[in-house]
Amino acid sequence: ETGFWLTDLKLIGRYQLQYVNVDSSRGNYSDWINRRWRVGAEARILGGDWKVKGEININEDWDPFYRSLEEAYIAWEPSDEFNLTIGKQKPKWSYEWATSSRKILTFERSLIVNTLLPAKSPGINVSGDIDQWSYIAGIYSGDLDREFGGFDAGVFGIGSLAYDYSEGTSLDAAIVRLDYLYNGDSQNNATADYRHSFSLNHHLEKGPLEMGTDLIYASGFEGDAWGFMIMPSYDITDKLEIVARYSYAHGDDNGLRAGRFARLIGGIGGNFRGEDHHAIYAGVNYYLYGHKLKVMNGIQYSDMDVDGGGDYDAWTFFSGLRLYF
Repeated sequence: ETGFWLTDLKLIGRYQLQYVNVDSSRGNYSDWINRRWRVGAEARILGGDWKVKGEININEDWDPFYRSLEEAYIAWEPSDEFNLTIGKQKPKWSYEWATSSRKILTFERSLIVNTLLPAKSPGINVSGDIDQWSYIAGIYSGDLDREFGGFDAGVFGIGSLAYDYSEGTSLDAAIVRLDYLYNGDSQNNATADYRHSFSLNHHLEKGPLEMGTDLIYASGFEGDAWGFMIMPSYDITDKLEIVARYSYAHGDDNGLRAGRFARLIGGIGGNFRGEDHHAIYAGVNYYLYGHKLKVMNGIQYSDMDVDGGGDYDAWTFFSGLRLYF
């Protein structure tokens, strides 16, 4: 702790194995999937106020071992009120995307979030906590044609302001946050093809009960998209948790792309699109060692209108093991 050049060094990583079974009106799909497989290192240097992190994605068959760069940044964190991060990082926008995949309560994020979320991209970010308020502001490369981004391309920006109103109440946590994303170029591929994207989200905790909600709206360049989700969870014991989620998404002019596993059904393919999507999820999570080692099971019913006519409805069963260190 008293060292200057190196005060802390960690080997970090995560592994997420899951089984998926889709039974739909357009066909079926089932498989075991290595959903995420990452390894890296994180260090505190120069007295502890500076953090350096690097993390990579690993190929499923380890041939070759290296697949892509996930994050690579340096952060200066002199106080709670001010933190500065430079490098490839995660722009935090919306309730579910701002929550790490290490700690999300469902297997997949809702469709409206997956439609609009920004990718991890190189940029500069400032953040901090001041009394009951917290803020985030950042600007990032909009081009991911190269692994570390193209700094000669367009950019996008993130702004976020949150307020914790739990002080003086019986609540353990009560945070309301407004996130804004500005996309400077319709050709950017690090974020969705919308000029402005807003997320008004809320997190509530009281004893064993948690509740997350999110209201999302995006506009331009050629259409609008909006949706919402509500996700309650309840701790039956210290290790056993139940979770539910309802989500809705709308995208003008078939602006919604079907979810990850719907696109894997034979004959549908990656151009499976629609305007309206509903999904209901119910799950049970068992924590062997907190979020660091847990077993998850869930089932989801989803319905989507299909470009060209007809509906897609599906029951999807998930089961998996998730760990990180």
